[in-house]
Amino acid sequence: MSNVVALNNRDQPDRKPMPNDKAALLDSPQGFEVYSRELMRKVFPRLINEAYDVVYADYKRKPEIRDVVAFYFLLQSYIDGNYTRSDGSLNDRFGACFLNYETIQQHLRVDRNRINLLAAILETNGIIRTTGHYEGTKRFKWYFPSFCPHITDDGYIVNEFGETVRPDFSVYLPKRRRKERN
Repeated sequence: MSNVVALNNRDQPDRKPMPNDKAALLDSPQGFEVYSRELMRKVFPRLINEAYDVVYADYKRKPEIRDVVAFYFLLQSYIDGNYTRSDGSLNDRFGACFLNYETIQQHLRVDRNRINLLAAILETNGIIRTTGHYEGTKRFKWYFPSFCPHITDDGYIVNEFGETVRPDFSVYLPKRRRKERN
């Protein structure tokens, strides 16, 4: 459903009423981002519940899996939306968030290993895609967050091939714990 209902005679959009200060945000030149409400209503609750009830059920001390929500929205906030570069060539970073570990750590106050865990959890659930990128000898990790346009009623992402993405729970565990379980 669109916030723009119709154009009036002055080519100005007539909007339906919006709650609180939403109209000011939409009109702001600083920008805004869209997200799927179903992601917050279905996917993240399912992901968090599965982590606590399935993966970490036997753990006395359970990790803060809820951090995946803040991590996802941080990535969404720093997506490179420039399709072309200033010289007119295609931008290979288009759609990617390429924050370095230090910046992510400063924003979320989590340690480097935790960033890898959160990224792995989001990736196995089909919420982001990651890729390594080298510039010279320096390695970068690029995150491509999905806007998750297709979500099942039970909170799973449906990928571009129409397949329901089921997570691999082994990636929820730190590497040392994966070895212990095998």
